[in-house]
Formats: sequence, structure tokens, C-alpha cells
Amino acid sequence: MGCCGSSTVDAEEHLDYSSGNVTVITDQMCWEKKMEEVAELGKTVVVKFSATWCGPCRNAAPVFAELSLKHPEIAFVSVDVDEMPDLVTQFDIRATPTFIFMKDKEEIDKLVGGNLADLENKFEEFNRPKLYDDV
Repeated sequence: MGCCGSSTVDAEEHLDYSSGNVTVITDQMCWEKKMEEVAELGKTVVVKFSATWCGPCRNAAPVFAELSLKHPEIAFVSVDVDEMPDLVTQFDIRATPTFIFMKDKEEIDKLVGGNLADLENKFEEFNRPKLYDDV
């Protein structure tokens, strides 16, 4: 599979997202292309920074894939910290997994760690109707 492959690639090289709709970013060109695409569509994007050697990252992969199916209005992206060190520096990633929520190419929220309940709750926050404006 080439640049910006959706779902899974070789499980030895990347985490398995085959049960979902997750784009695996493998280089800077893929990153820029995906960010342009989601910005043009006005979508929120959640970027999972992880590593193949990270146990909590492996545990979070099927949940991340499942969330991608539950929330088609959000773009789901996975970045391997070992493959994209410049992005790791840009987003100040200090632990894996780290989930960055972005809108219009700007970070709007961040979740650090592999607590799956916290991850699922984060998506509930995005779907919760706003009761009051500017309160």
C-alpha cells in the first residue's frame, strides 16, 4: 500500500486498523495532503501518535478503528513516532499514545495516554450538544 494508505498495512510495520477507517501517515507529503483534504472538507481530525513497540498503543488500535466507524464526520489518522520525528517535535509528543484533535490545521484538544475510557469520553464531548453559547 502506498502513501496515505487507509486501514491496515503490514502488521509487522504498523498497528492494525483494518477494522476501521484510519489513514496511516508514512511521510511528510502524506501528512500535508491529508491535512489539506480535511481542512477543505471542514472536518475535525484526530491524530494518534503511537509506536509498534508500545503496548498501550496496540491496545488502543482496535478502539481507535471502531471509533472511526462510529464517527465518520471525523477524520482518523495514525502516525508512527519512529517514522515521523519532525511531527513528534512539532506537536511536542512526550508519551505514546497521544491523541491530538485538530480543526482547520490547529490543535483544539489533546489526550495523552492509553486510557480507553478517556478516549471514548473525548469523542462523546465532541458529540454532546451545546446548551449555551459562550457560557
